[in-house]
Amino acid sequence: MNCEELWRKIILHLKQGNFEFKTLDRGLWFNASSNAGVIFIDKAIANVPSCAITITRKITEKDFLFVCSYYPRWAAGEVGLRHEVSRGSRNTAYIFALIEETID
Repeated sequence: MNCEELWRKIILHLKQGNFEFKTLDRGLWFNASSNAGVIFIDKAIANVPSCAITITRKITEKDFLFVCSYYPRWAAGEVGLRHEVSRGSRNTAYIFALIEETID
């Protein structure tokens, strides 16, 4: 899996409009879109339960690539990894969900 390719694929897909995804850990829905090379995360509109996001979150390429580099270890079930990654990014749950949806 190449994180740069995943980033480009997700950005292109999200340029088509707003899409809703479910976080993998808590099963909460969120809305994702992209503009100008940034991913925007908001509360879900069509699906419940929604994440309790009060302000739009921005995911930059740098943030995405950092979290993505941990994805193979997380997908393999490495214990405690999610906590470690979360110290470097507050968007870990959203990025993992976007990756999971994209590689399926």
